[in-house]
Amino acid sequence: MGTTQIRKHLHKYVDSLDAPFLQAVYSLIKAHVDENTVVGYTAKGKAITTRELKTRVKAAQTRMDKGQYISQEDLEKEAAKW
Repeated sequence: MGTTQIRKHLHKYVDSLDAPFLQAVYSLIKAHVDENTVVGYTAKGKAITTRELKTRVKAAQTRMDKGQYISQEDLEKEAAKW
C-alpha cells in the first residue's frame, strides 16, 4: 500500500475514533513530531532535532558534572595565544 492510500485510510479511521482513543493517537503523533522537529543547525548546516538537542544537552551536563570544561579565564588565555 502506498503512502497516499495509507493517508486516505488513516483519515477514515480517525473520523471514526472515539474521544479517548483519538486523544491517545494524537498524543503519540504529537510526541513523534515534537521529537523530530528541527530546532537548529550545526555550523556545517546539518539539522538538529529536538531529540538530538536533548541528547547533546545531557552529554554536556555529564561532562560538566565530571569537571570536563574550561573556565572563561582559561579560555581567554588560550585565545590570546592565537
